[in-house]
Amino acid sequence: MPLNSGARYARPMTPATLAAALALLAPAATPDDPMAAFYGNTVTIWVPDAYYFARRYVDADGTWREPHGSDWTRGVWRYDGGQICSWQTEPVLRNPRHYCYPPEARAVGETWVTKDPDTGNEVVQTLEAGRN
Repeated sequence: MPLNSGARYARPMTPATLAAALALLAPAATPDDPMAAFYGNTVTIWVPDAYYFARRYVDADGTWREPHGSDWTRGVWRYDGGQICSWQTEPVLRNPRHYCYPPEARAVGETWVTKDPDTGNEVVQTLEAGRN
């Protein structure tokens, strides 16, 4: 095929492109959206037994991000089989673990405890007002 034929070649999908494509699967915020209180606010995630703490910003476009100093961890979330599932996209992991939980509406100021499905460790989460 001649070089000037106008043919387009597919490029490998980058993590950012993948996240953007998956974001199209995420629903827009609606009054009955159990994730609605998360948008524009901060979820603190604390795993005492693993000495882990993070601040997560969840967005209605199906993405989330966590600041770690000058770096960011990024991921996506979506409704899947009646659950809300999330996983990390950046930095890229070979086999990212999908964490899925039943959808449950939360309120700013609320704290709840879940279990890490891999380790069984308690995960303490709090929904804080604003992005801090």
